[in-house]
Amino acid sequence: MFYLAAEVAETSGIMGMFENNVINWLLLVAFLWWVMSTKLPPVFKGREESINATLLQAQKAREEAQALLEKQKTAVANAEAEAENILKEAKHAASEMQLAIEKQTKKDIEDMLHKFESALASERQVLVAQMRQAAVHAAIDLTRAELASRVTPEVRANLLNQFMDQLETMNPGRHTASSLETSSR
Repeated sequence: MFYLAAEVAETSGIMGMFENNVINWLLLVAFLWWVMSTKLPPVFKGREESINATLLQAQKAREEAQALLEKQKTAVANAEAEAENILKEAKHAASEMQLAIEKQTKKDIEDMLHKFESALASERQVLVAQMRQAAVHAAIDLTRAELASRVTPEVRANLLNQFMDQLETMNPGRHTASSLETSSR
């Protein structure tokens, strides 16, 4: 083809050269257009399908990421709310425990005071009993000493007779005064 254009160019001169170049360029453009129209549409179609598939995957990935982001935001909000609830429950439980401990401590103190007061009262009673016993022993010892120094044999015989008379009135017929008198001497 180019050969034909070259022969025509030799015969007509400058104008022929220009015409040959235009024809060559037109032939070249037509050939390129034919090659592109037959070979490139399947390539472009495949490229378009690849791009569309990539865009579709990107859209799906974006939607999944958006859903995951929303899910994570919800989870974070729920976690914050649950953390606040746990904190409130812990504070409430701590205050209840503090009140219970204070109440138990007051009860324990009251119980200990009651025990101390009971122990003190029983010790006081023991001391009073011991004091009374000591006073009775002292009184008996003093009375013995005083009686021993003041009682004469006549007073002793008189007391013994009175004692025997009282015994006879209580139990008549068992003992006689004379038998006790002889036994006391």
